[in-house]
Amino acid sequence: MLTVAVLGPLDLRLDGVRLEVPAGRTTEVLIRLALDAGHAVRAERLIEDLWAGRATPNVLQAKVSKLRRVLGDPGLVSGGPTGYTLHVDPSGVDALEVLRTAALPRPDTGLLTHFRGDELLPDAGDGEWLGPWRGRLAEARLRLTEAYAESRLDAGSSSSSELRELVAAHPLSENLWRQLITALYREGRQADALDAYRQARTRLADELGLDPGPALRDLERRILVQDAGLAAGNLPALTASMIGRDAELSEVVRLMSAARMVTVVGPAGVGKTRLAIEAARGAGGWFVRLETANDQTDVWRAVGETFSLPEANEPMVLERVRTLRALLVLDNCEQVAEPLAPIVERILTAAPGITVLATSQVPLTIEGETAYGLGPLPSDAAAELFRERANRHRRIGPDEDVDSVVRQLDGLPLAIELAAARAKALPVREIARRLDDRFTLLNDPNSRRPARRRTLRAAIEWSYDLLFPDDQRGLWALATFAGGAPLEAAERVLTALGVPSQAALDVLDRLVDRSLAIAEIGAAGARYRLLDSVRAYGRERIAQSGLSDAAAKAHATWYATMAADADPHGAGQANYVSFARTERADIDAAIAWSRTHDPHTALRIVNGFGWAWIFLGAGRDAARRARMVALSALAEPNAQDAHRPPGSEARKTPPTGNRQTRSAAVAADPEAGDVPTDERVDALLFAAWFEASGGDLERAFADVETARRIAPEPRTLLFLAFLHSQHGRPAAALEAIAEFRKSAQGWEAGAAALLAAWAYTGLGDTVRARAACDQAIGILTPLGDAWALSHAEALLGGLAQAEHRFADAVAHLGAAADAAHRLGFAAAESLHLANLGRAQQQNGTLLDALETLERAAVTAESVSDLRNVAYARTRRARVLRALGRLDEARADVAVARRCYDDLFARYLSAALTNDAPALHQVVADAREVSDHEVELLALDELAALEPDDTTAQELRAAADALLPAVAHLVTPDDRHPRT
Repeated sequence: MLTVAVLGPLDLRLDGVRLEVPAGRTTEVLIRLALDAGHAVRAERLIEDLWAGRATPNVLQAKVSKLRRVLGDPGLVSGGPTGYTLHVDPSGVDALEVLRTAALPRPDTGLLTHFRGDELLPDAGDGEWLGPWRGRLAEARLRLTEAYAESRLDAGSSSSSELRELVAAHPLSENLWRQLITALYREGRQADALDAYRQARTRLADELGLDPGPALRDLERRILVQDAGLAAGNLPALTASMIGRDAELSEVVRLMSAARMVTVVGPAGVGKTRLAIEAARGAGGWFVRLETANDQTDVWRAVGETFSLPEANEPMVLERVRTLRALLVLDNCEQVAEPLAPIVERILTAAPGITVLATSQVPLTIEGETAYGLGPLPSDAAAELFRERANRHRRIGPDEDVDSVVRQLDGLPLAIELAAARAKALPVREIARRLDDRFTLLNDPNSRRPARRRTLRAAIEWSYDLLFPDDQRGLWALATFAGGAPLEAAERVLTALGVPSQAALDVLDRLVDRSLAIAEIGAAGARYRLLDSVRAYGRERIAQSGLSDAAAKAHATWYATMAADADPHGAGQANYVSFARTERADIDAAIAWSRTHDPHTALRIVNGFGWAWIFLGAGRDAARRARMVALSALAEPNAQDAHRPPGSEARKTPPTGNRQTRSAAVAADPEAGDVPTDERVDALLFAAWFEASGGDLERAFADVETARRIAPEPRTLLFLAFLHSQHGRPAAALEAIAEFRKSAQGWEAGAAALLAAWAYTGLGDTVRARAACDQAIGILTPLGDAWALSHAEALLGGLAQAEHRFADAVAHLGAAADAAHRLGFAAAESLHLANLGRAQQQNGTLLDALETLERAAVTAESVSDLRNVAYARTRRARVLRALGRLDEARADVAVARRCYDDLFARYLSAALTNDAPALHQVVADAREVSDHEVELLALDELAALEPDDTTAQELRAAADALLPAVAHLVTPDDRHPRT
């Protein structure tokens, strides 16, 4: 490579070997061609510049020939009589490299060493062509000098005396005056700084006739107001904006004004460093990176390097900071927290003007320290951050589901930014889908940042590797929980992983201190949870250890114990429901693991929390799970084959029939082994209730019949009566209840009385209904079953409806719905709201009814109670029809029929479309099942559609004949709904 140094005595080198060039014109030709490196210079221009036009082309050619001989390669200087080119890269010519670098926003001040002496281009002669070149180079040297002085000022290593010397050499440089004034101010010499400003103003006015520029004038103003931003520092420039942290930023700044030691504490990737930099920026700060430090020597050296003290030790650093008034930002302190603490204490003691702002995953536990916990971003800020970062790669459309991504990323800015970086190659929906393998996805291969800042795995691994072995097992234990761990449960799993029981609480405390676990302290006690990403990492590590099953077994056993101790129908009902709601994810996880590893435990959990799921609302998914758990328990030890009942090896084929029949055969198999009969029965009864809520009454009846074949225990009749009530068969319900009540006691007797009250109300026997309701309330009130009592209140409303006391009905049903809502019984609430809406319609407040029925449908949808969704939507359609809003009514009926296509929905659909054949079919179907209400309403519709007066009168007469049987259900307005 050819290099030409011209900023001092000529130095020509080829591949590092110095070449001697004849002095005089040959050297001048070389310099002139070098300054146009790689470009042709016309012969006329060379002769004009170097000989003032008084030489011939032959003279020029002779000098070029000498130059070629010096270079040893004629090809390095090409051309002929018309012009010549020196084939050298511009970066190999020091003058050109200086000019290029000086024009950069942050020039490399190391190029000042290229200037060897005061004279510029000393071997280039004295031609007029040199004037502009020397002027540009002088400006470049001044620019580099200013930049060098600026860098030393920023590093706190320059003094006002050094800057005075530079100002004396360059008295018209406003940048140097600005640096001098700033240095004086930072030394606490405000009056001297203002005096220096006056000197600069006078010098500029006398010699240039100019006033100081905007930068100098602004500096004077900032000095006068003592702007905190004038403080020194080396804070990194952040190219990206900080999003969603305004409140946190204000709080950290406030804390720094009140304390000399503030530590921002939080998990890996939460944005501690960015927040600290922004908090320090207002006052200026010295930023110390400690991620590579391991001991006190490393820490002293890192702090010293910040202040341009290479290989610094304790005395050197303390001497440097002793008189400083500054903010010291210590970043990534967690791995050196113990050796760092005494260092910080010594700095704070030796330098009264120093304030320390640290970032760490664990507090430093220094006396006087204020720890500020930084949590994840809220969802709206997380979505904004994702969009802002992703938009750097491509425009993210408003219809792209960003929330589906950020919901899975714990609000961690690092994870969100890594996910956003994938937007350049993946649609947002694909990013969301791939987050199941988040550690592969959340990795930016193009980033030049350290590994722990460009991959999520490395960030979490950094924290994990700092833990004690017991604490690592603590992370494994908490990772076993899907939705957070109650203290007692966490201790149980920790013990199963080999952590001594007396050490368990200390382990959890340390995980919280290190920001790896989050402690939630409430009235119910302490609860510990992990961010999803930390949990995913913990599950990987426990799987690698081979202890996943040990942890899962302890986890499932604890939930089975809690299920066995539950009080679903007494004073403990609220706690039972609250526990089931809070622990739903972990109960589900315990069942899922137990189904394949310990099916009997899964059965105990399902049965123990079955009533809770009824209270909270459960549908077909819960039914399927309860049934499969029952089958898994029955099929032990070969739980995977749910279609082949256990028993003799001679039985090689499963029972014939459809899947439902085969499952029932397995469940009812007398060779079911050691699984207790009552547990098998209970699981199927709960499955039946869940199926009924999900709209599949046929399957629900099949489950109850299967349970009765296993053991015709009395309580199976209670569930059978419930299914008859759901099917609109009050007489059949009363028959089952009558048999059940012979042996029912306590809560079961109260529940039977409630169902009897409903059945009597359905039959219009309000006297017996009231007696049964009073009996139910008398039994259930002392027990404290709030769920059942809310149904009793609703039954009082039903009685009022049957007696056409609609205002009373609205009051009772409203109270029942409010009680269910207050207690969190969503399924009951949706049912009571649907009945309330009907009562409001009957009471003449149709708009109130519309609003109530909409709430009923939405509430039922939230718990997948499809029958109640259909129930609410058909009743709402009935109100809409009465208001003349027929299109909306048809839409609601269509939704209802998709959820649960019962006879009333089919009637209403046919009525809204004037479909006479369909109405005739409804009449026939209603007669078959003795549904006189629907039969009457359909006959009324047919009469209204019938063009023949005689036939119409016959239809109305048939409807009138049915009225005595359903007068408690049908009002005059119901019989004349057409608008």
